[in-house]
Amino acid sequence: MLLHAVALYATAILLGAMLFFSFIVTPVVFRALDGEHASRFLRALFPLYYLVIILLGAIAALMLALVEYPLPAAALGVTAALAVLTRQVLIPQLDALRPGRAAGEAAATRAFRRLHGLSMLLNLAQMVAVAGALSVFVL
Repeated sequence: MLLHAVALYATAILLGAMLFFSFIVTPVVFRALDGEHASRFLRALFPLYYLVIILLGAIAALMLALVEYPLPAAALGVTAALAVLTRQVLIPQLDALRPGRAAGEAAATRAFRRLHGLSMLLNLAQMVAVAGALSVFVL
């Protein structure tokens, strides 16, 4: 029962944090701050955001695996793994493209837009996976 409860809370908190950051924090920051300050602020938050996804996703995946929910456990494990990839690979690549983009380099701008789009798509897929995993607790 304890493992089930930990899995439920970790999954629910994870989904809530992802939704809050994506649909509340990010839009408010861009409304309240000019573009450069908003970007700097969010860049400072992204490593923490993805660390939360990694930790809660891994905890929930482990607990769900232990209580024999393999599909939701796999979804949360993939969510955590994608967060590691985004945090350690994708974000540094985006950061490396910023100077070229700021200088108006077309190649850097195209690459930045492509990677940024990929990061948003991954984030949406992760939210869907977490919501799907959460559904095992209500069905």
